[in-house]
Amino acid sequence: MPERIWHPISKLEFFIDHTRRWAVDVREHLETLEEARTKPHVLADSDVARIKRVYTEQAGDLTLFEEQAEKWEQLTDLSSSRRAKLQTLNEQLAELRELNKKVLAVADELAKDTIDTAMAASDAELGLAVLLGERPGA
Repeated sequence: MPERIWHPISKLEFFIDHTRRWAVDVREHLETLEEARTKPHVLADSDVARIKRVYTEQAGDLTLFEEQAEKWEQLTDLSSSRRAKLQTLNEQLAELRELNKKVLAVADELAKDTIDTAMAASDAELGLAVLLGERPGA
């Protein structure tokens, strides 16, 4: 495993900007996934697997960012301005952590209603599910 790179406090603004944009992207992706909840069978197993892989990796990246913030918090010579910015970063990281958990939860739910699930059902199962107002494979 590569050696961990610790960043100087001068990179704090970069981290704040990066996590702000990151959260926007995750919120947009979560909205898209929420729409998919209302349209069963629009995603394939591979789509859901990719979402889970990406957001599981992202959770690891969040841990790295959180550890960096913790390291900066240990600095004794931080100005009040930098302490306030560090608080902003921690709040954004907490929000990202929650958004990440929500994406993974929705992905788990969507995994039950993929196109692959519907395609694996027999014609009789599909027909019965439609008549009963259920989702095929559910």
